[in-house]
Amino acid sequence: MIMTASQMAQAAPCIRVRYNGRYDFASLVLNVGTAATPFIQLGVSNTSLADAVTNDETVITSDGTLNLRDVVASILNWSASTASHDVLEGEFEAELWNGLYTDVFGGSVNQYAAAAGSLNLKNTWQPALLIDDNVAGHTSLLLPPPSVSKDVCVISNIEGVPGTSGTPTVTRTIYNKDGTALWTTGAIGTATSALLNPSRPTFTEPVIFGNGPVVIRDTCANVAHNTSTNVVVMWGIPRQR
Repeated sequence: MIMTASQMAQAAPCIRVRYNGRYDFASLVLNVGTAATPFIQLGVSNTSLADAVTNDETVITSDGTLNLRDVVASILNWSASTASHDVLEGEFEAELWNGLYTDVFGGSVNQYAAAAGSLNLKNTWQPALLIDDNVAGHTSLLLPPPSVSKDVCVISNIEGVPGTSGTPTVTRTIYNKDGTALWTTGAIGTATSALLNPSRPTFTEPVIFGNGPVVIRDTCANVAHNTSTNVVVMWGIPRQR
């Protein structure tokens, strides 16, 4: 099996979006001015991306309890009709990336970086929501990436550690996309790569977790410690079952 090395990254996108309708430009704007009630707007235009932003309409506004599943569903189900623009349900596509469906959209702190509509979503998957890891206190990696496969993957090794600031207490957990924990280290004080590596001693052979893609998440007990990451995951696509 050919293995691939994927690295975790700060400010990783947790949802990606694409527009497949008849207009030439499509935008997404995320306003996070109020932590508990961020809102997402979508817009289309045949003139320019800037005009698509001008035409933006609100798709979802959080009330502090909505999650990323609600965000994905709202984008998929959105339709609108104005004097000059029509958007049909399903023309905007959205899917989870480096996040969990159960992650809260909005809350007591702002976990998402604002998006100003600078990416054209027309026929191209673009990162729409970015997690501000220094606020959320965790860093996540979805494997396999949705651009590669939406099936299971084999994980053989996880090296590295988050939080180069201070001596972080870290919990490494492997979840399915619905937020169910499939494996965890538990909280490890003064975490090192060796202590967090599940291949020593938990499993010594490549392992498939769950029945689909998984999210590997490192969570620092002290949010201020989640300042960077050098985590690399070795994974591969198993033979067709």
